[in-house]
Amino acid sequence: MKALICGAGIYTRNLLSRLGERWHITLIDPSESDLTELSHQHDTVAKAITGDASSPVLLEEAGLENSDYVLALTDNDKVNLAVARYAREKGVKHILSVVRQPGFTEQYQGLDVYTLFPAEMVAGTMYHYLQDPRINVFPVSRGQGELVEVLVTRDNWIAGIGIDHLDRPDWRLVAVFRDGAMLPLNGEITVELGDRIVLLGKRNFFRSVCSLLACARMPFPTTWGRNLLVVLTDRDPGKNHPVLDECMYIVPQTSIGHLSVLRHIDTPDPSEYLAEWTGRYDIRMHTSEKNPIRQLPALCEEENIALVIIRPLETSFLKSLTTPEITALAHSLPCPLLVARKSTPYHRILVPFKGSAKSVLALETAIDMAEQFDASVDTVVVQQPDFIHEGNTGGSPEAIFKRVREISHIRKIEIGEILREGNPVKEIITQSEEHDLMIIGSTQREKELLSPHVGELLIERAACSVLVIASE
Repeated sequence: MKALICGAGIYTRNLLSRLGERWHITLIDPSESDLTELSHQHDTVAKAITGDASSPVLLEEAGLENSDYVLALTDNDKVNLAVARYAREKGVKHILSVVRQPGFTEQYQGLDVYTLFPAEMVAGTMYHYLQDPRINVFPVSRGQGELVEVLVTRDNWIAGIGIDHLDRPDWRLVAVFRDGAMLPLNGEITVELGDRIVLLGKRNFFRSVCSLLACARMPFPTTWGRNLLVVLTDRDPGKNHPVLDECMYIVPQTSIGHLSVLRHIDTPDPSEYLAEWTGRYDIRMHTSEKNPIRQLPALCEEENIALVIIRPLETSFLKSLTTPEITALAHSLPCPLLVARKSTPYHRILVPFKGSAKSVLALETAIDMAEQFDASVDTVVVQQPDFIHEGNTGGSPEAIFKRVREISHIRKIEIGEILREGNPVKEIITQSEEHDLMIIGSTQREKELLSPHVGELLIERAACSVLVIASE
């Protein structure tokens, strides 16, 4: 294949590095040194001519009429336009031109030339990155259309719906990739977390996709369910209900359906205390003769519970050495667990962060809650001295905070970064004194005998309420 390339700049250099042996290239450029360099570097360059590519005489000398392709890649729009016009007049079938200034767009109309607009392409890429780097956009049909690739995450509504619901007037679903394989598009496919869906639409329809996903993001805690469950044990006082007080703070600011109250039979009936709610919320009472904690997993599944609220459990020292009781409870539930200390209102939210999937989920949840409760979000990373902890499996603090900044960029919210050094439990507990809510992503349910369970200790000793997220 014969190609005449006008210009020896960055586009030509990158193109030549990709072309194979079957290409026969002729170059035109004013710089003799650039032409000599490229001729030595690439065997595909068969001929190099020094001069002005807009000259018809030079183009004829270069064999324009016998070229399969003519590419106008100079840094001068007038030269590129002259090359494209002459190539069209001589009947060259395949012509491509770079257009740097938008003012030249109209002059290319009618030439049937494949045009590239580098500034617009770079600006489009930057715009898409600023909106959400998890969404990739590719121009098609000479810039008149776009392919948009979307990663399905917890943040949007599309996980769990059929693909027939994804078509819109502005776009069509054209592919679904799961675990590296493209699925056949039939009505039986349901979109799952981690899928990559590809949409085809007109130019700039990315905005519609981005807007729809953002507007339909499921607010906390409805990602896990629809209703809220409060647990009252026989140790709860009859007139003062700190757990219910925290519940009364949360419910009006979230999209909770109904409130369920699970109490021990010896716990005073809170109906009178809740009477002021009855006109606004559906309240369901459950009474148990046994330990209510043991009934939580089954009741959560039965009533589609999105959040469970309990008071701090009284754990003996001996028992804490063998069983992380609260952590184990959190892992048994299909939704987050809030250990309430009545540290409302939630003005400052703290997230111990180490870059794991669960800590990312905890941070995402903190952002959701911050938007609902008008709060700020801080992350804390504790660097342990080398003589205490050899090898940091979570990565360096800078690498961990880099992940925080990526999430901050995606969600368009400022996230505080707090770096402390020393014992993780002690440092995080101290930091919790300045916050109203701490959110922990728990990955480890069990603990080694006689070794501390960091998450359990944080839950037990925190100065504020703690939200434990163990379920996906």
